[in-house]
Amino acid sequence: MSISGTAAASPFTIALRSLQREAVLRDPDWRGGNYPLTAPPRNGLRLARKLGTITYRSAAEWEQRFGREPIAVSRRTPGPFGAEFAVEGYLEAQATRFVSMFDANCYLYLSRAMDRFDLADHGGSYEAALGRSGLERALVLGVESDLLFPVDQQRAIATACAASGARTTFTALDSLEGHDSFLVDIPHFDAALRGFLAG
Repeated sequence: MSISGTAAASPFTIALRSLQREAVLRDPDWRGGNYPLTAPPRNGLRLARKLGTITYRSAAEWEQRFGREPIAVSRRTPGPFGAEFAVEGYLEAQATRFVSMFDANCYLYLSRAMDRFDLADHGGSYEAALGRSGLERALVLGVESDLLFPVDQQRAIATACAASGARTTFTALDSLEGHDSFLVDIPHFDAALRGFLAG
């Protein structure tokens, strides 16, 4: 089962992750990766997480959830460029939580590994790599509103699975939540997964 994935990182995701890594690497607290656990590069990691969070959901969902709603008075920051909108408060809350739970060097290495992965490296083509795996059945799920891993990337995986000889089911879900749909739109994913497992 492949859910909102890709066979190889696209130029868009590589570009995005390069900016996220740069935010961490340019934080003076990164210290070449030799930061003390009590003083990690929080600002860089916060910015990286905010940038990522923006791409995990669709523009339509951001509009529906937040619109141009002002931020709560208790969460405002002073100055002419402080947070004014609720969406800014949401991004800050997500970033703060992430920084408290995730190591910056781990983040950098995982990010780079995702850029470097290419399924074709394991057989010369996607079809050959999947053929070598002995894959007999495949379910490939994508989401129409996924900005990070567009549904065409899942369609390409399904095509490669079928070309490798696997009985393949491809489903493009119409979900508002973008890439994070698989985490929150449980009814749509549940139905597709149960149907595949029962078959």
